[in-house]
Amino acid sequence: MGLSRFFSLIGLVLGLGVGLVACGGGGGNAGSNPNIPVEPVVSPVAKTASLALTLVDGSGTVVANRGLSQTESRYLRLALTDSSGAAVPFSRVAVTLDSSNARLVPAAGVDLTDASGVLLMRIAPASVTAAGLVQVTAAATVAGLAVTQTLDLQIAAGTVILTGLSVSPASVQNGQSVNVAVNVLVNGAQAASNALAVAFTSGCGTVSPASSLVDGNGLATGVIQTVNPGNCSVLATAAGGVTSSAAFTVTAPPIIGIRFVSATPSVIYQAGSVGANISQVSFRVVNSVGTAVQSENVTASLSNIDGGLNFCGSPSVGVSGADGVVTFSVCAGTLPANVQVRAVLNSNPLIATNSNLLTVQTGVVSQRFFDLAANRLNIYVGGQFTTQVNGNSVDLTAYAADRQGNPVPDRTKIIFVSEGGQINSSSLSSCEISAGSCTVRLIGQAYRPLGSSAANGEPRPGRVTVLAYTDGEEHFIDANSNNRYDPGELFEDLGLPYLDKDESRAFVSAYTNLVTGTSDGETSYPLPIGAAGALACPAGANIGLSVSGSCNGSWDGNTKVRRALVIIFSGGEIGQPGGYDATIPAIRQTEVLDASIGSVTVRLSDYNGNPLPADAVLTVQTFPVVAAGACSATLEGSTVGSTIEPTQHIATLKSCVTGDLVRFTATVSGKASSLSVVLP
Repeated sequence: MGLSRFFSLIGLVLGLGVGLVACGGGGGNAGSNPNIPVEPVVSPVAKTASLALTLVDGSGTVVANRGLSQTESRYLRLALTDSSGAAVPFSRVAVTLDSSNARLVPAAGVDLTDASGVLLMRIAPASVTAAGLVQVTAAATVAGLAVTQTLDLQIAAGTVILTGLSVSPASVQNGQSVNVAVNVLVNGAQAASNALAVAFTSGCGTVSPASSLVDGNGLATGVIQTVNPGNCSVLATAAGGVTSSAAFTVTAPPIIGIRFVSATPSVIYQAGSVGANISQVSFRVVNSVGTAVQSENVTASLSNIDGGLNFCGSPSVGVSGADGVVTFSVCAGTLPANVQVRAVLNSNPLIATNSNLLTVQTGVVSQRFFDLAANRLNIYVGGQFTTQVNGNSVDLTAYAADRQGNPVPDRTKIIFVSEGGQINSSSLSSCEISAGSCTVRLIGQAYRPLGSSAANGEPRPGRVTVLAYTDGEEHFIDANSNNRYDPGELFEDLGLPYLDKDESRAFVSAYTNLVTGTSDGETSYPLPIGAAGALACPAGANIGLSVSGSCNGSWDGNTKVRRALVIIFSGGEIGQPGGYDATIPAIRQTEVLDASIGSVTVRLSDYNGNPLPADAVLTVQTFPVVAAGACSATLEGSTVGSTIEPTQHIATLKSCVTGDLVRFTATVSGKASSLSVVLP
């Protein structure tokens, strides 16, 4: 620094106008000394951080006209430096717009600079129709100092063109779908992904999605689910009202079936009874794509008219509505029955179905494949000569399959009737098949049957016959394997089903109870019209299931299949030899069948000559004739088990002698009874 500049700065700092005395000279005013030059005062300038903001294209070249393109990518380039001019890396920069005509990516407009202090942020028109000016404001903070920068940009609306609208396939059946696609151009170039949406509309169906964004290939696509047949078109509409259309054809698919819809209510009651007596049975006519078909005539018929079942006096021909549904009213008669409504398409009688969910492809219940079982055959209820209890029950399960062993459709109804007790399944005496079977309860209560005096009749009280039946077909031998009956093929003829109360396996219309001498008789049940006749019924597998002389000699595909079962209302105590009523056969009474010092065999029954309950617990004890005797016994089986006849039991003995006593004890519901045997 020169001496004169030094003195000038000293003068500036001290604010003095006093002259300095030069070394070796006299005093005086320095300003008047021509030998000392005066330099100007310079104020220091502080450097600050800066934020450079420019608009660049995808290659990084500055866009001179500051215009946002509808087809090409544009970016805001933000370069952040500190007071020394050095780049500021990884610093937060916020960008805002003063107009909704443009959008940022990311939409929040906040991001970090990279390692070189630069941030590229995508900016684009908000839509193809957007136009006008937008001001960009960028803000950041460097070392506590806020810096901002603005940039004005302009947007011009794009010109949208729709080309190549296609429909594939060009012809479909009603109910099927078609694909639509259209090329979208903006300013003559392929529209960018998600740049705009195209709406598709058609009077022949609904389009999904309702508004389709352009994809990465410049295409907008949609799917039309057809609902109306005819000569159809689809209209594509884009921003600015630009449209394009294309034609396609929707044909009516063929009718392929009638479907059972519902029976409301599904249970009706006999005419004159409390409860609903009319059911509305509905079917739907459908085509090959599952769509409802309207204005089709459908004729209905009843599988039987037991007790006067009818269509409530209304026509049995209906016309399907807009939903394809046709409904028939069914009125109950005076007898309990299982009825099906069969619906047939008038224009094609081969298309038909039944109201129990059967279709033309599914078999009906076959006699050979209809069965009835109980979880216990002998329950503690009691009969004429035993203690009687109420409320114990047994589960009765019906199994139903078609002639090929396939389960019949769910909701096929099984009817039960009983000689005694109460059939109860959710307050009904019937059940509906589910997964091939259904179950009801037989509750032990009065009436407890009395023995029959008829020839070959069962004289023992407390034996309850249960009959289950449903609509089905007679079994036949399919000689030509076409899965249908053809004239001349062998079949098993069925007559009227009946409740074989006296277990004689023959229908007895009237007899007297052996015990009281009061009147009784067996009951038969009607068949659909034409299924019964006056011919002899064949013996064999179905003996005891048909009233003799009620077969018709013809195969019936619409009859009643049936199965019967005997349930024992067992007494709870062992009957003692010599204590039985004279009406009980000796071979059904309790008896010692064999006794020795090696084993004892007994037959156990209650006082009606029936088996003890299935869950009766059996034990055996020995009582030696001498106190020091070593006699012991082992019993085979600890319960009676499920049976309809008295049971035999063997006690194997060890170290026993004549005079030793062997006692058999049965315990039922906590009460014990015994039979004692003295070894011979």
